Amino acid sequence: MLVARFSWTSRGDGDLSGDLSGAHPGWTWLRQVHGPAVVSVTAPGEHAGAEADAAVTSTAGCRLVVRTADCAPIVLVGEQTVGVVHAGWRGLGAGVVGAAVAAMAALGGPPREAHVGPCIRPGCYEFIGPERQGLADRHGAGVLATTTWGTPALDLPALVTSALHDAGVPVVHDDAGCTACDRRWFSHRARGESGRFATSAWLEPA
Repeated sequence: MLVARFSWTSRGDGDLSGDLSGAHPGWTWLRQVHGPAVVSVTAPGEHAGAEADAAVTSTAGCRLVVRTADCAPIVLVGEQTVGVVHAGWRGLGAGVVGAAVAAMAALGGPPREAHVGPCIRPGCYEFIGPERQGLADRHGAGVLATTTWGTPALDLPALVTSALHDAGVPVVHDDAGCTACDRRWFSHRARGESGRFATSAWLEPA
């Protein structure tokens, strides 16, 4: 019997952007490109540095990692499976959530729940452009918001939740903070920071 564990680092743990192979040789970290690619991991460190935005596994001891600074990190938890997803609006539009859910199902354990980590929240996420309405047309008006200073915004957690429900994930937990408001985490949009914090997930014996 395996159980899923997950965690996210904070600013105090340092900048985890860049190549992690030297400091963390057993981690499967990704070169994230806001696309739909998913890697399936069968051994610790397999596919490290792959160009992808999600990773899944059914093998104990494989630490899967995505790095973010405003985009939403998602942990998918299934029966004997786990996955991580890097989800910005572009990746969500490309179908990365559905691809990750399908990859976990192929391993025999589709996700029964998801956990959304620290990401930019609607009050801080000014979003102006034609893509905003396109996202609303696909996911509903609930993804539209207004910043605290009164300009058009995007509700990224609502967008993530919609994509997860569309992919068949029944339960979504979202109890993390805002990367723009909370300086425990890096934020590219709010502070122009290049640093990244990591969300990692793995399986271990119960």
